Amino acid sequence: MKIFSAQNPVEAHIVRGLLESQGIEAQVHSDNIFSLKGEIPMTNDTDPYVWLVDHMFEGKAKKIIAEYDNRKDDDSPNWVCDLCNESVEIQFAICWNCGNSHKDQ
Repeated sequence: MKIFSAQNPVEAHIVRGLLESQGIEAQVHSDNIFSLKGEIPMTNDTDPYVWLVDHMFEGKAKKIIAEYDNRKDDDSPNWVCDLCNESVEIQFAICWNCGNSHKDQ
């Protein structure tokens, strides 16, 4: 089932990664045609999206996506990872350098 419509392929892969980091299998669709936008007629239905593989995780997936949307719109400063002291943008829940979760802090 389609669980999230992304603005671009990068955002779709970020959301897929967030879901999979919580044990929820997801796939990105329509990311390969994004580069054709402007060349051929496209609509919001052809934008990249995240597909939830198992419907029983819908509630948990929607919660994770809502948290992502809230962080994305937040103007808060970056957070600093307790394990490696790396500065990480607030919209990311996991340190890109060492994989530590922001929720673990």
